[in-house]
Amino acid sequence: MKFKSNIYWVFLSVVVIWSTTPLAIQWSTLGSSFSFSVTSRMLIGLILCALILLFKQQKLSVHKQALANYSYAGAGIFITMSLVYFSALSIPSGLISVVFGLTPIITGIFALILLRDKFFSLEKILGLLLGLSGLFMIFSHSIVFNINLLTGLISVTLAMAFQAFISVKLKQINAPVSALETTTGALIVSVPLFIISWISLGAEIPNTSFKASLSIGYLAFFGSVIGFMSYYYLIKNASVRVVGIVPLITPVFALILGTSLNHEQLTNIQISGISLVLLGLAIYEYGEKFLKKIPLIKRH
Repeated sequence: MKFKSNIYWVFLSVVVIWSTTPLAIQWSTLGSSFSFSVTSRMLIGLILCALILLFKQQKLSVHKQALANYSYAGAGIFITMSLVYFSALSIPSGLISVVFGLTPIITGIFALILLRDKFFSLEKILGLLLGLSGLFMIFSHSIVFNINLLTGLISVTLAMAFQAFISVKLKQINAPVSALETTTGALIVSVPLFIISWISLGAEIPNTSFKASLSIGYLAFFGSVIGFMSYYYLIKNASVRVVGIVPLITPVFALILGTSLNHEQLTNIQISGISLVLLGLAIYEYGEKFLKKIPLIKRH
């Protein structure tokens, strides 16, 4: 019973953090450069992880499997977060969450390629087509509406696809390390890359606003430490369907937060595209389970 309770609270923490992260990312860049914001966030996150390891008197595993795990996870954090922070300069926070809602579908494609997992069922193909149709609708509108918006959408889509690829690679490596070790090792790999990137872009130390500073602190502790650890824990201990609920409901909350707290406005075409993305994701995750409950439909 205690284990199920842990899963419940970890699940809620992931939903809350993923729902608030896109908006916090946008706020963290107010009066600051995106490279400084993401670098300072990850550096603080690494310091916090190191302190937690020290407090727990836990050593970081350094065997071959663990090092491969840290390398891929670190590359995933660096590339994904760099693209997400760049995209946050030009697109609404709610759209970032919607695009990342497609992660389970794209993960399924990579799992088919790398892990030979079953993918081509009717429900999954239908969900994939609907999700991609919604994304295409948002993209096609952006081409006419705003070229900067299009650039941001391309960036966040690449970030989402790369994160999906990395998650499958980590599953393939299957290193026997804890969520804390994975998070710490990934930050050890990614933080120097963030610092090099920040230096190459001018090494600016801006006068950040109070709001931006609070957002960076929130992202460092909750996004980089609690969020990463909770997600890794959920992947290892919860069912695939439970994990799949997260990207299905977080875009809804992220959109609500973006419109209510950041005065973000969406066009009717964008709303239609978002609806298709969420419908496609729902069918992809739960279409087969729903059809099994219909007496007239027999699955063989």
